[in-house]
Amino acid sequence: MNLGIESIFLVARSEYVKWLGNPRFLLVIAASVPVHELIVRPMASAAGEMGQPLNMLETSIAVANSGFALLLFPLIYLVLIAPFPTADENMLYYIARMGRRNWILGEILFQFLSVISYCILIIGVTVVQTVNISFLDNGWSIPVMDYDKMGSMTGIHMGAFIPPNLFFQMPPYKALFLSYLLLALFLFLCAMIFLLGCLYGKKQLFLVIIVSQIVLGCGLFVTKSAFMWTLPFSHSVLSIHYQKYFRKYVFSPWLSLLLFCMILLVVGGIVYRKVQRVNIDMIGGDVRE
Repeated sequence: MNLGIESIFLVARSEYVKWLGNPRFLLVIAASVPVHELIVRPMASAAGEMGQPLNMLETSIAVANSGFALLLFPLIYLVLIAPFPTADENMLYYIARMGRRNWILGEILFQFLSVISYCILIIGVTVVQTVNISFLDNGWSIPVMDYDKMGSMTGIHMGAFIPPNLFFQMPPYKALFLSYLLLALFLFLCAMIFLLGCLYGKKQLFLVIIVSQIVLGCGLFVTKSAFMWTLPFSHSVLSIHYQKYFRKYVFSPWLSLLLFCMILLVVGGIVYRKVQRVNIDMIGGDVRE
């Protein structure tokens, strides 16, 4: 059957609408509580102590470069996409009517849209928490640049949230864009590997593998192990790609982007070929809903 743009979008739209109605989105709201306490509130307190506003984007940039947040939010995303692809009568109807290729491309498009929407949601949830004490400009705030020079006794270390690796290397707009581009590619890769597991009827096994590499990658990132670059997780953290003071890469972020794209193309190719031979009854594996 020939590829049909309309069919692909129909599958993607159907899955996306179901995904938006997922009550598990409450987990994102729940996750905003520890993120607020560990990242947003200390940054706001430092700004209040100096009597200076934050840049509106800085808390979102801090979240996208925090080991804790980058452990939490990918795990929540996996929970959100766990029921997909949906294995119901509609899915069987789509496959029978539109063909397997159109269906799988629709599922991939849905994953892409869900990743973009999820990253926008993370940005929105963090921005709204400091919008009343912030400005919007392509320049770093005084608290980010100078707070640690004060030697404050509050125990807040602004460099732990927005490290010199970022504010000495690029302006906030670029930092936000690259941070969430890397995060989006990482989430998309996790989603594609998860989809591959569905096609092999090993959904639960692949889910365990993905979660394990996220947890292990986070551990290597926190300990700054030299082996951290062997896992995709570290490539999703923009700040560790740069040295603190010199405009020299520890690992080029452009190379990380290239690696993500290459791996996604390989996994996507395997998924596209596998769908032609898979037993439809196996899709969804042992945790099918």
